[in-house]
Amino acid sequence: MAGPSTKWMGALSRSGSAAVWAPRALLLVTLFAASALIAGACSDNGMGPPGPQDGTSGPDAGTGTGDPCTDGDEVECHITVGEHEGVLTCMDGIRRCEDGHFGACDGTITMKRSPFGAPGGSGESGGFRPLANSVASDGGLCATNPCDPTCQSFEETPDGGPIDLSSTGVTYSWSVGDINELPEPVARQGTHQPCTTGEDCQFDQHCDNPASGACAHDVCATGGSLLSTCSGCVTKVCNAQASCCTQTLVPSSCGHDACQTGSATSMKIGCGDPCIESICAANPRCCEISCNSQSDCLAIFGATSGFTCNFSHRCIPPAMTSCPAGTTPSNGGCTGVWSSACVNLVATQCPGKTCGGPAPSWDNTCVGLAESICGADCNTVMGCAHDKCYTGPPLNTGCGTCVTNVCAVQPSCCLSGWTESCVDLVESVCGETCPQQGVCKSYLPDETDPACSDPDLTIGVPCGGTVPVCNRGNTAAPAGVRIYGYPAGAGQLPSSAPGRVGTCNPTGGALACTTTQPIAPGECVSVAGCTGLTDGMELYVNPPGAGQITECQCANNGSIYQSAMCESPGCIATASVSTVRPVTLFVALDRSGSMVMLGTVDVTSQRWTPAKNALKAFFQDPASAGLGIAFRFWPQDNPGPCSDLPTCQPSGCNLPIVPFDGSMARRLTADPAPFDQQELALTSVIDATPANGNTPMYIALDGATKWAIDYKIAHPEEEVGVVFITDGIPDATSSCTKTAPNDIANRARNAFQNYGVRVHAVGFGDSNSQIINLIADRGGGQAYNLVTTGTALQTGLRDALSSIRGDALPCDVTVPVAGAADPSQVSVVHVNSAGAQTTLTHVTGAGACGDGWYFADPGNTRVKLCPQTCDTVRENPGGKVQAVVPCASTSVTSMTTSWERYQGVCPPGTKVQWGFLRYRTATPGDSSVEFYVRAADTPANLGSATVRLAATAHATPINTQVCDETSAPTCAVDLFDVLGELPDARQDYLEVRMTLNPTSTGGGGVQVQDWEITYSCPDTE
Repeated sequence: MAGPSTKWMGALSRSGSAAVWAPRALLLVTLFAASALIAGACSDNGMGPPGPQDGTSGPDAGTGTGDPCTDGDEVECHITVGEHEGVLTCMDGIRRCEDGHFGACDGTITMKRSPFGAPGGSGESGGFRPLANSVASDGGLCATNPCDPTCQSFEETPDGGPIDLSSTGVTYSWSVGDINELPEPVARQGTHQPCTTGEDCQFDQHCDNPASGACAHDVCATGGSLLSTCSGCVTKVCNAQASCCTQTLVPSSCGHDACQTGSATSMKIGCGDPCIESICAANPRCCEISCNSQSDCLAIFGATSGFTCNFSHRCIPPAMTSCPAGTTPSNGGCTGVWSSACVNLVATQCPGKTCGGPAPSWDNTCVGLAESICGADCNTVMGCAHDKCYTGPPLNTGCGTCVTNVCAVQPSCCLSGWTESCVDLVESVCGETCPQQGVCKSYLPDETDPACSDPDLTIGVPCGGTVPVCNRGNTAAPAGVRIYGYPAGAGQLPSSAPGRVGTCNPTGGALACTTTQPIAPGECVSVAGCTGLTDGMELYVNPPGAGQITECQCANNGSIYQSAMCESPGCIATASVSTVRPVTLFVALDRSGSMVMLGTVDVTSQRWTPAKNALKAFFQDPASAGLGIAFRFWPQDNPGPCSDLPTCQPSGCNLPIVPFDGSMARRLTADPAPFDQQELALTSVIDATPANGNTPMYIALDGATKWAIDYKIAHPEEEVGVVFITDGIPDATSSCTKTAPNDIANRARNAFQNYGVRVHAVGFGDSNSQIINLIADRGGGQAYNLVTTGTALQTGLRDALSSIRGDALPCDVTVPVAGAADPSQVSVVHVNSAGAQTTLTHVTGAGACGDGWYFADPGNTRVKLCPQTCDTVRENPGGKVQAVVPCASTSVTSMTTSWERYQGVCPPGTKVQWGFLRYRTATPGDSSVEFYVRAADTPANLGSATVRLAATAHATPINTQVCDETSAPTCAVDLFDVLGELPDARQDYLEVRMTLNPTSTGGGGVQVQDWEITYSCPDTE
């Protein structure tokens, strides 16, 4: 916790002594003699043009009450109008007394060379910039008004850091906005839950216990290799260790890699891979067989084979004969099979290519990378493939009593895979609670990432015109770190969107401000004076380019500006949120003839019936309440054409047979049909539709993704996905339909990369696992290659659908760790999509449930909604559930510094005249800083001198937090006027003190960062 600088707690004194000023006085006398300059007063401006009004003080300045001047009196003035390439434009003139007060400077414009030399760099001044020194100054030449040869300045930066409010209790030197009060569209831009990596959590948050996303198993579980796009975390791990991930590359327009056995579809001369083309030339029966005449078929099958070529360019065997060995029936003809014999030809036909080698897998190295790169907290159990709270490979009973009991209820958990349903049984069977996954948690004050030895910068929720920049690493971040601003909606925040994970490459934007002090580990600073801030502007700290510092990660460096009220950091982490985001899926089910017949074999009970039953069970599952489902069969020309017809008519595959319009009335509910009208429509059409047709995969997936993209554009707040289910491989009877896997998978790539629509692929029967993997990998979804039939297929498909549904509709929330620790003070609030809040009832446990919530674990760290309440929440997505604890009390009071003393020393024949005050502060919310001054000819007389309010710095109603040459317009507080002109403005001693006032709610974060005092030495005669 940052505290006030100790320098300012005692007496403060900083003056220009005679010993210090003797050489400076001599310099001034020399300047007078050598230059024959007119000695005069720096009475109007010590730092360029006065502002904001000529002859007046700066922001909220006090009113002078000194003796009036005599009308007609004159004092000289010198003002720096501008500077370019080392040449000054000056106004030299006089101020005349009118009605008892001196007016504005009136004179002539002259040009002269700057005493500080020509600027360096790209046209900006290369000389001294005010308020930039790191220690308090004893005075020096007034570089900010070089037109006045007698102007001097004191530039003060507290050597103990900014002056902060003192207080009792726990308080902090910075303030932040409340993340839980952000408008939902703003929160959605920077928080994506369940999170899978740091990019999902902006606003000074981190991803706690990353979720598995669209992956086949949790990143903490060893098992099969994962698709690289299934989560942001896996993308990072795969970039670091390619062997952790499934390789889905398919050459050009070919059907699959030459080293994989499978279908010969699209494996042909001309598909674009020299290896495959060479093998096809050596053995045509390895490849897709087509013909233009009978001679083509006889060349492949033998001159006496009797094969003919039909209108579909297929080689047809003689009547009453079957396809020869090594080929297979296809569209009434015979085509090749890419068998192991074909794979063996790689050794002779494909120089430089080899097949074999270790298969990729998600091993302990990958799990370790997930921990180090993604921050996953993987609790491994001796003798187990993974923890029982993570999905993954099947567990064995040696993993403990709970696993034994779960497998007794659901044997598949220990036989085929530890799925989401197995994890759910940990609570219902064992009475244990698994930690919530994928939660974006706000960092606590003083909290750092223990794995980060460098700085790690974040931005909290801006408030009161300030930007809170934090350091979550374990090394201090230096001053001068840049903060860039980008237009609202520019999409430059770190993101887990495809192609952006780990890149940290925002483009465009402009420098808004820089940090003015180092940031200690676990602390933040409120940065004031950022330019161009408007609500919705995207902010990014430490962007690439000159001045970027090394930090542990750049995943969560973003925020969005909001003109919110400021709060204590100790109160921000007192609410935890589970966002109930609407989820909508377009389900496309293959109804091709292979679902019921393979040649003359009836496979209805093995494929079609279990597939239909799995879908109906999924739609009827109360856990699916709140889902939006649009459904369509393919191939089927109802309600629009979606089959492979020679006429090449426009596809209607984007038209669902069971539509979904986004309304609450059309979402699934926990009630059974017919009370649930959408469930009734879905199950009825599934029961009434037979299987028939071929497998036009390209047009089917193209239509499904078109619907999902259009829906996502209309409903950007929702999670939208496609579930594509097939039992076969792509085929076509016309040139309209593409069959190359890359062409098909690119439909999924377009949906995911350009629109954020995930595409999940489920294959069984004769489907090609490489095509299923390719579609899911390009589409950022899950891939399921089910090798079972009948009842086992039904179970596997239903589990796959449940996994895709995932935890998008949570009914539990973590209790905040900040604030009051008493469980009796925890409250749970449901905020619906319209913003209406309902405080839910606390019950003692699951057995006491009706409506309400209960603690899910003995440590009271997790809240779970009662089933009835959970159903209500799920059926009304778009809101959120908050667990809230009271903020720990603090006591922040106003603080007044000691007087800071300045002594002006001038050459003989001249007299001190105080010029201007400039400053930089941070005043979150309605806090403020008041600057007071007093002047006297001797130190002894200062105690009885009149105290005058020089300026008040505040963020509202007008932002006066910064008053210097960087302000727009440039700003300075005219001490000549504040001190009441003569005689006080010409006293030798000046003292300044500041009062720092907290917000009306007791919030801190008030700072004085630096200030400057100027004076000049006009002629006494």
